[in-house]
Amino acid sequence: MSLDSSIAEENRELRQRVSILHHKAEQNEQLLKAFFEAELELLSCTTLAELLNYLLHLFRHKFLLCSISLMLFDPEDTVQELLDGSERFNHFEGLTLLRTPHKLHQLFPEVTPYCGEVNPSLLEVCFPSQPSIESCALLPLVREGCLIGSLCLGSSDPQRYNRLLRYDYVSHLASVVAVCIENAISRETLQRLSSIDSLTRSLNRRAFSQQLLREIKRCSRTAEPMACVLLDIDHFKPVNDTHGHLSGDKILRDMAQLLKENLRETDSIARYGGEEFAVLLPGCPQAEAIKVTENLRKVIEDTPFTGHLGTAIQITASIGVTICEKHHTELGDVSMLTESLIQTADQALYVGKRNGRNQVRFQALALIYPSS
Repeated sequence: MSLDSSIAEENRELRQRVSILHHKAEQNEQLLKAFFEAELELLSCTTLAELLNYLLHLFRHKFLLCSISLMLFDPEDTVQELLDGSERFNHFEGLTLLRTPHKLHQLFPEVTPYCGEVNPSLLEVCFPSQPSIESCALLPLVREGCLIGSLCLGSSDPQRYNRLLRYDYVSHLASVVAVCIENAISRETLQRLSSIDSLTRSLNRRAFSQQLLREIKRCSRTAEPMACVLLDIDHFKPVNDTHGHLSGDKILRDMAQLLKENLRETDSIARYGGEEFAVLLPGCPQAEAIKVTENLRKVIEDTPFTGHLGTAIQITASIGVTICEKHHTELGDVSMLTESLIQTADQALYVGKRNGRNQVRFQALALIYPSS
């Protein structure tokens, strides 16, 4: 081969290598850009449910992964309770909540990421329903030195993740995910505490007022009626006087649980004050509202309530009901309507208590107009 031919061959090989390097550089730039966009989207998620939905579904499609699984250490069911209260998402395929950190410490004895081939034990732990996974990136989620979870990325490409290469961008992703999860849990927990009655775990009065506004707007928008209910435990003071306040507290907790078990998930339940509960029944006309509340009254009467020492206590309740319909929402401002609903239900409740208690009373909504 002549010198010119040899130089030409070397030039061709050099151009090919430069072209390959340039292509890889473009791929890396696109990948980093995609990860940067994903990071911004993670940081913009406002709720834990939204964050998990993005990670387990949208992120997987965005980066063409076969599977993503997420394990979170949740010893006190904090995450579970937050997700139970989510309106938008009820199921997260790929999410596992752990009561103990044992499985996490088995995966990450050195608390460092793993990138490489998938052995049968990793497949069973991280991708139990995905036998086609050939390579994976297992990322420990760490906050303040504590292992709080694991993010597992699975691919059917055996070369996608290789233990001989560095994947700094996925390690950075793990740090961002851990911060986002911790922030979402903290933020929603604070919001939950501000809206939940600490004794009964139902809505407090402030949160009920906000929910009532939302349901009135829904009534106006959908033209479906909404029942507003006030329930008062009969002769509750003697319960405290005779059996003690610990028994009284237990009765209130048990009453809240009974209401939750006998109403729909879409209904709102609040401790309105003392031994009084407020309930909203969206999409519920008068006849159905009376039927539902009469059933509640009967269930309460037939339930064997007990005090904190197991002493049997007979409990009954008086219930007042009124209905908000679409035409009511068109007659005045919302604050006037909320006050009218509560006052009318309270008047119906008062009639029931005055006439012997342990009964349901309905009263048509009487709008309260501000004095001029």
